[in-house]
Amino acid sequence: MKISERSNPVGYQAALVSATLRSGVAHDAPDADLDQAATAAGLRPPVLTESREAVRYALECPVDFMDATGSPDAIVGGNDIGQAVFDAASERRPLVVFDGDGCPVVMVPQPVEESA
Repeated sequence: MKISERSNPVGYQAALVSATLRSGVAHDAPDADLDQAATAAGLRPPVLTESREAVRYALECPVDFMDATGSPDAIVGGNDIGQAVFDAASERRPLVVFDGDGCPVVMVPQPVEESA
C-alpha cells in the first residue's frame, strides 16, 4: 500500500523520516538525497515543501531521553522534551526519539476523533 503525501501527510513524512534514517541522510542533505531515500523505500519523492521541512526538522531536532547519541542538536531535558512532543503534536509532524539504547524511533501524532 502506497502512502500518499497529500491524503496522509504525517504518515508519508514519518515513512520518509524512517527511510532517511535507514539511509543515513542528514537534515542538511540536498533534496536529491531525500528523493533517493524516498525512492529506495518505495515512496514517491516529496513534492510539498512542508514535507521536506517536517522531515528535515525531525532529523535535525531529535528527542534523546538518555543523550546516548551524542548529537549536538538533540533535545535533552524534561521541559525541552515536553515542548518538542507538544510542538510535534500540535503541528502534526513526526518526531524522532532515541530510546535508552540510542536507537531512533519515529513517533507520529494520531489525532483522536471525538464520538458524536
